[in-house]
Amino acid sequence: MRRIAVVASVVAVAIAGVSVVAVVKSRGDGDKPVATVAGHEITRDELELTVEHFREEADREGKPFPAKGTKRYEQVEKLALGLLVDRTSVEAAGAKIGVHVTDGQVEARLTAGSGETEGGDSGAEAEAFLRATARNQLITEGVFRKVTAGVLVRPGDVRAYYRDHRALFGGTPFAHLAPAIRSQLLSARKNAAMARWLAKVRRIEPTEN
Repeated sequence: MRRIAVVASVVAVAIAGVSVVAVVKSRGDGDKPVATVAGHEITRDELELTVEHFREEADREGKPFPAKGTKRYEQVEKLALGLLVDRTSVEAAGAKIGVHVTDGQVEARLTAGSGETEGGDSGAEAEAFLRATARNQLITEGVFRKVTAGVLVRPGDVRAYYRDHRALFGGTPFAHLAPAIRSQLLSARKNAAMARWLAKVRRIEPTEN
């Protein structure tokens, strides 16, 4: 169990709450789908590319990686599939509310973050994974703006928070704290709205292919 725990830490993706019910197939062509999410197919090539990226990460950090064909390797495949399912679910749901990302936007994001590339690794697997990650980030950011556009904090909410937490503020006047309280409440409400949206999206289970 130690080895798979190490791999899980390398994966480090926020896919909690994603129900992966699709079975990862061990045979078939590379472009054969291993799961379908909201009408979008995830192919074996995509799955293997993601697993290979995790292997490269483990190698780069000097950590062990399970051998193909083992139970632990299958666990890694399921983690990778979970990530792909999550990304596909978010992208499909984002498109329904008008959030789309172009290749040009992805290129701009990658260029902006070029100083943070993975140790200068320019392998096909690393590049493909970085592009997919950049696309997912841009989509998530676009969804966040859409979902939270109507979230408000009224003056009365700020005053009520100050009153209810007066013991924390000591003698600091309300006027000095009001902007910070409003910012805190707004951030919390926007994050909650996004969390509700993601929870709804992640209830859509992938189908087995």
